[in-house]
Amino acid sequence: MEPIAVNHITVTKVLFAESHSATFSQKRRKALLYCGFVFLAFGLVFLAIQVRFPMLSSLCVPALLTGALVIVWASTLQKSELRRKYRAFSRINGEASERTVTCWRTSLDVDTGRGEPVQIEYTDIREHKTTDHLLLLICSDHRGVMLSKDGFETGSSEALLEAIEKAKREAALMLEM
Repeated sequence: MEPIAVNHITVTKVLFAESHSATFSQKRRKALLYCGFVFLAFGLVFLAIQVRFPMLSSLCVPALLTGALVIVWASTLQKSELRRKYRAFSRINGEASERTVTCWRTSLDVDTGRGEPVQIEYTDIREHKTTDHLLLLICSDHRGVMLSKDGFETGSSEALLEAIEKAKREAALMLEM
């Protein structure tokens, strides 16, 4: 059987950063920023009313410090998370990791050249994202597959996305029966 598409990609630090920025949760960052601002606001309120209620004076400094710490943490979260994840990735794979992704009718195989290829069923893919240079497939177990937009040896990203949708429709029909 001939594959639908074959993609070669060399994962460099630049591509890794591009995929990370596409998948980073801005929702989580905003939630942390809001929490930090709430702590800061409570700290300022406690500071303002400590004259009338002296027992609240012990809460104003911890609330202010916690708010400031959470805001700084939320502001630097994306960059520090990228650094941590890339350090772990490069420790395992080296500075540039070559991969070959072969897309079949119902699944894809990711071959890193280090043993058995990893097989991922199309029904396990919950979403896809597109960046300037990448097509990212995100699985339901939070694994991700990076495909280079210009790395398709055969087939195309459109053919792959059509095969994924077709496999999901067929699986849904099988569940209905």
